[in-house]
Amino acid sequence: MITYTDRINAADQQYTADDWMTASDEGDYNLAVEVATATPQAGNVLQKLLARAHSLNLAETSQWRALLHYKPTLGKRWKSQVDAPHFFLSKRGQNSPEAELDATLAAFFSSRAKAPLRLIAYCRFVARRDWIMAQLGELATLLPDKECPEYQRYVDYLQAHTLTLVFPTAHPNSPSSAFGHTLLRIDKKDQRAESRLLNMSINFAAEVPEEVSSTAYAINGLAGGFPGKFRLLPYHIKLREYGQIENRDTWEYPLKLEQAQVDLVLSHAYEMLISHFDYFFFSENCSYHLLSLLEVAFPDKPLTENFGLWTIPVDTIRILRERNLADAGVFVPSSIRTLKARQSALTKEDNTLSLKALNNGLDSIGPELDGMTDERQAAILDLLSDYERYRRLKSDRGAQSSSDTERSVLSRRSKLAVQSGQLTVPKPETPPDSGHGTSRLGLSYHYSRQRSNQTEISVRPAYHDFRDPSAAYDAKAAIQLGLVGIAYDHDEDEAFLRRLTIVSIESIEPRGSFIKPISWHTNLGWERPSPESRHEITFNVGAGVAYQRTLSSPKFFTFAESDLVDATAYSDRRQLRLGASAGLHWEPVKGIRFGLEMGARRQIGGDFHQSEAESWLALALGKNLSMNLDLSLIKTSDLETDRLASIGLRFYH
Repeated sequence: MITYTDRINAADQQYTADDWMTASDEGDYNLAVEVATATPQAGNVLQKLLARAHSLNLAETSQWRALLHYKPTLGKRWKSQVDAPHFFLSKRGQNSPEAELDATLAAFFSSRAKAPLRLIAYCRFVARRDWIMAQLGELATLLPDKECPEYQRYVDYLQAHTLTLVFPTAHPNSPSSAFGHTLLRIDKKDQRAESRLLNMSINFAAEVPEEVSSTAYAINGLAGGFPGKFRLLPYHIKLREYGQIENRDTWEYPLKLEQAQVDLVLSHAYEMLISHFDYFFFSENCSYHLLSLLEVAFPDKPLTENFGLWTIPVDTIRILRERNLADAGVFVPSSIRTLKARQSALTKEDNTLSLKALNNGLDSIGPELDGMTDERQAAILDLLSDYERYRRLKSDRGAQSSSDTERSVLSRRSKLAVQSGQLTVPKPETPPDSGHGTSRLGLSYHYSRQRSNQTEISVRPAYHDFRDPSAAYDAKAAIQLGLVGIAYDHDEDEAFLRRLTIVSIESIEPRGSFIKPISWHTNLGWERPSPESRHEITFNVGAGVAYQRTLSSPKFFTFAESDLVDATAYSDRRQLRLGASAGLHWEPVKGIRFGLEMGARRQIGGDFHQSEAESWLALALGKNLSMNLDLSLIKTSDLETDRLASIGLRFYH
């Protein structure tokens, strides 16, 4: 009997016909392959299967590479993106598709699970098994036929007929979901829309310890320091998290998959539940690996091949739509959007009463309610009920039972013999996948009264700012990463690095009588105005409030500002500057956006001060083209007032 301590070179050892099965049962699948191919007795089962698999070059097929998530490396080699050692049955499996295929065939004969797995390989890696059997033809009968009750329960429970890609929109308050998120919902046949909430979903996300600090969270998220795992979760839990707790609208894209493709994706998902990938916020993130999961159904045209340093969720939806693999998106409003629709449907008087009830309790408007029609009472109580549920979930994500206030509202509502009126919730005019491309190339000309004129080329990998075309993007949020600007100074006849924006996030959300969010922004960037200038690094944080009367009226905002600056041109190089800013944004006509912004800063403990005023106009010339005009005045403590003007074109991809 061969054991782990008895391994020697196959050329020097005579094996019996059954020794390879012993090695397989012991979990040494590499040795099982070695023994089977070295056994002098011709025709052992594993030897026949290996010979057929090699003659068909199964390890070199795109399907096998998709099932193991192999990607090409330098030197025309392969490496799997899976980072869990127990996902591979060969010791060389992460880097060798052939070694992994051989070990997989050997492992299917094992009657014992290899730790840390609970299930034998035959029942754990079902997508691999089914595909290999289909390729082996008549020799597939040589593989064992074993019962896999746990996998069968998985299949019977899901009753999967179709898959739907779900896209919760961008959420700037959550770094891991700042650009949005994607997950899969598993739908049964002939379901009503309401019952789909009870279906299961497949979600891929980083597993982050609760006690991790913000700094460690950012560093590990950028460097792949957290494991990313697939999880099977009830869909209504995820929908509540995104739509009711995080106030994110959701879009659902039914996928155009045949039943066999649905079954293959889900059998592969079953394999992946025991594995993990190193999670990178900007590249190997939720959307990338959801595509890698779907990729097993389309191995000859990989869905992930166009993604490199970053993966923006909305771009993955575009890939599916461009390849005709997904239907048009169906809009599902967030709780906050529904609340605002209910509020808009009430008269000013009834809104005032609702607000009074929120502040002073339902009994405070009891006499007024008693004098109303049932329909009017129902409209007010429906608004109060929705708001109390929103407030409860916002304060406690795990809250299950209703609050006392919520119960009192529901109790009074139940006594009215009228149904809630049909509520019309306005949806965005443009679905997320129809907006401008997330990468941007800019060409602009800058005029300065104090300095020389410049021509600048800028590149931005991601994602959107308020001066880009607004169609399909949230008017309340702007996020930019990695913007690089290289300018040519006409007087100096010199090209130079003009600016680098590492990250810029703006959340300008208007306050209302019911919902009172705090607006905020942050920016980390490097700038050099001219070739002879010294660089300046600025880390800015601002917090404030915004107001907007209607969706079509101007949005006014004001912020308290703080800047931490490293400016090599000053004797006191590192400065803390405090100040304030105010402005407005307005889109009077679709495709024409206007802004006016003013601000002032003063150094704490020093003499530096600066004030500026800026107006800008952005004209959308098409989905992926815009023209931008900018006029500004800047006055600093060491320079006269400078008048600046810019004109430029922005191209999106």
